Amino acid sequence: MTSRSRSLSLDSSVDDEYFFKTYVPLSNLPTPPLGSSSNPASRRQSAEVFLTQGEILDADLLGPATHLTNLIPSSTSLTTPSVPLVHVMLTRAELPLEIVALAVCILDSLNSRFALSWRQGLPLVTPHSIVSLGRIEEHSGKQHIDSVQPELIVLAALVLAVKFLDDRQQTTRQYASLWGNELWTCDQLNFTQRSILENLGYRLLPIWEESIITEALEDMHRAGRQAFMENNEDWDTEICFGGFGSEGNRGHRGYMKGGKPLMGLGDQITPAETPMAGSNHGTKGLPQKTKYAFQHVDDDGSSRENRQYKLPTRSSFDIVEELFPSFDDPILRGMGCGFR
Repeated sequence: MTSRSRSLSLDSSVDDEYFFKTYVPLSNLPTPPLGSSSNPASRRQSAEVFLTQGEILDADLLGPATHLTNLIPSSTSLTTPSVPLVHVMLTRAELPLEIVALAVCILDSLNSRFALSWRQGLPLVTPHSIVSLGRIEEHSGKQHIDSVQPELIVLAALVLAVKFLDDRQQTTRQYASLWGNELWTCDQLNFTQRSILENLGYRLLPIWEESIITEALEDMHRAGRQAFMENNEDWDTEICFGGFGSEGNRGHRGYMKGGKPLMGLGDQITPAETPMAGSNHGTKGLPQKTKYAFQHVDDDGSSRENRQYKLPTRSSFDIVEELFPSFDDPILRGMGCGFR
């Protein structure tokens, strides 16, 4: 396996632009770019549905989770991979980033034949047998391959990376229970590991190369920055346009639904009451100078508070009449017409 060399001397902005234009996977299988928003549903999906009570996600693992999710071959399942689910698995595994980088290289090395062999041979969960009238009967239904969540491939790659680098291994049951939260069976996890090894020709040592692992670490870090920027953009969009006339905020008849109020100065949602003449309630919270302006007594002894305010009228001598320029045409004047 050959290592892809990329320029690392550019600054962050130029490096990102260069990377997304020149990124080539380690295998011939096309993979989506890192941190892409091709799966917005999985990106916006909350990780709380996969967490147990008291679990907290490690924010530093968002980049590796995004990168691993993007490297799942798209032809393996019609189900959209979930970044939060992979994020939860990495948080529970607590693996060094070098082992996660090896799992990245394993997934990136799969060729196009993996998806077909995995779909055809993955053991599906059979319904539980029931006893009826003294004989064993089974339900006619059977699990479909597309109902299996494709994050199983990421879990298998992580287990293979751990087994390759660490002699202290756990059982398949522990991996499926602790890391996978029992979303998959032991047979499914074992078959996926075997399918990956067969696709790679049982050769993991060529992948464990310093330059390749370093490159995978940089890819994960870059994917984390991209995912962080996309999350900030989604938050800004929701704050700015969440209460306006977007499609998501309109009812079935097109009326606006309730948005999110934005607090201003003093957490005041509605404007203050406009002070009116003769109203002490409206001037309650105003400064002393403003109150004095409303309660000041004129020279004639009348109070402004009791006087009806009128707009000043313009006198006739203040108005300068602007005459429309006249046009006198001899021909038209002879005809009895003209413009004045």
